[in-house]
Amino acid sequence: MANEFDKNLNISYIDDNLGTPTNKLVIRHCLCSYIVYFLIYILLISNPFFQKYFIPEIKHFYEIAFILYLLISPIVYIVFRPKSLYNSHNINICCYFANLFKLVFCKNTILKQNYKEVLSKLIPSYHQKQALMVIVIKVFFGTLMVNFFYNDVQYIISTNLQMNYLFNDLFNSYSFENFQQIIVSNSNFLYRYAINFLFTVDVACFSFGYITECTFFKNKIRTVDTNILGVLICLICYPPFNNATTTLLGWNQNDYAMAFNDDSSILGWSLRIIALFFLTIYSLASVALGTKASNLTNRGTVCEFPYNIVRHPAYISKILFWFFTTLPLLIVHFDYIQYNFLDYISNSLLVICSFLFWTLIYYVRAITEERHLMQDPEYQEYAKKVKWRFVPFVF
Repeated sequence: MANEFDKNLNISYIDDNLGTPTNKLVIRHCLCSYIVYFLIYILLISNPFFQKYFIPEIKHFYEIAFILYLLISPIVYIVFRPKSLYNSHNINICCYFANLFKLVFCKNTILKQNYKEVLSKLIPSYHQKQALMVIVIKVFFGTLMVNFFYNDVQYIISTNLQMNYLFNDLFNSYSFENFQQIIVSNSNFLYRYAINFLFTVDVACFSFGYITECTFFKNKIRTVDTNILGVLICLICYPPFNNATTTLLGWNQNDYAMAFNDDSSILGWSLRIIALFFLTIYSLASVALGTKASNLTNRGTVCEFPYNIVRHPAYISKILFWFFTTLPLLIVHFDYIQYNFLDYISNSLLVICSFLFWTLIYYVRAITEERHLMQDPEYQEYAKKVKWRFVPFVF
């Protein structure tokens, strides 16, 4: 039986002895939430980076969500009075900035205290720091994931007619040869569709995880990783930071790479099928996380497949997916090597170095993630049962 997670670290811990939240606490939480969410909305529509992700459809989505929250949340909190209000992130955030405002703009406060006391009060408390990081994570990653999800769904919608024609052709095929011919002629489209579908499932789980946090969905955040290395190594995997890395390396991984640029290549399709297998494992890892899916957070330990095989199935599966979609770039016709040997060597080295760099990034990401999760006795017990980080009986 795992020990209970330290209540001083667990920002979702609720003392059973606490009474039902009062009307004052409900009103305070709602007002603080309105302020925080309104300021986030202003940030999203005014920030140059987020503007390209804040297309009209997504903008309307957030506006409708905010209005619904404005109207419904007071009723929900007054009727159900959840004890989670005692751990309100938005109250902690508003309290920190209110104290900061008072400290900076109240002359009497500054004059009565020495600079060491002033500086110490500028540092947020543990719960305030965690609350601030929760909001930063939800805003940054949540905005990206919702945008990714919207774009992926748009692709599925745009190809819906083509998929219908394809299924009709397959259904009406009268022989195996005819069936095989239809599959081969549409193989490239099917491959791209499969990749897009699996990524859609992944970002759907993460979008929901970032938007929601409540006891009903069993995804209350216990702790947030505020370690600088952990945060930076995670951010480097997402825009705009991964764009800078791509520019620095001079190469970008291509999910749709094909050996010899030949759709009939048996070797090329063998590599693609293996790549899809690992991408499926990657997607299943996100499904296993379910409502708990998010970066830099501990929302409780997940033990379902594939997390009962290795502790980081998503990371190793994504790396292997990249490997089998990168490998075709190193496989070219012999005549190309013969007449462009130096170009082949230089391009291959660039591809290999870039792949090794991203492999290292995800390895460090897994290590820093575990360092954060190991604070939780529940995860410590899980690590004892599932001993392998990446490859069973190997690594």
